[in-house]
Amino acid sequence: MIQNTRNVSVWGHSLRAPAIAGASAEGYIQPMNDATIASSASSLPSRRLGGAGIATLLTGLTLCFIGARFLVVPGAAAAAFGVPLAGLAAYAVAKGARDLSVGALLIAFTLLGERRAAALALLLGSVIPVVDGAIVLAWRGAHPGYLAIHWGTAVFCVALGVLQLRRRA
Repeated sequence: MIQNTRNVSVWGHSLRAPAIAGASAEGYIQPMNDATIASSASSLPSRRLGGAGIATLLTGLTLCFIGARFLVVPGAAAAAFGVPLAGLAAYAVAKGARDLSVGALLIAFTLLGERRAAALALLLGSVIPVVDGAIVLAWRGAHPGYLAIHWGTAVFCVALGVLQLRRRA
């Protein structure tokens, strides 16, 4: 049992705290008041998105839509992707979960003001549509419409990622 204690006031409540030589409870516990709440709020990331932020948010929402579509109506989503299901239902679940998670990450990073994290997710994630295009190429051959969608998405992600990195905080 601790022998040396003292009364400490925390947010208007009196508490018994151990007395530590050379330390005070005030150094560890800081009461909240309007000034500390305001300074905490001002340290939060800016909620102003700007053009690149809005585009990143819309990209995340689009990926969530595509992912959900693969989970809810896999046949139609697979046809739009460029590779029909043809007994490969597992690929629809994997693609749906992948797109939903990447989209959710982009949304979260954008809403939290983590533009560099969003930029890295876009830049590193741009490999995904490149590989998707290669899968379509192997399955269907050089079908310009599908390849333009996938590889154009990769170019878009790189451009948007670079914009996010260059944007001022």
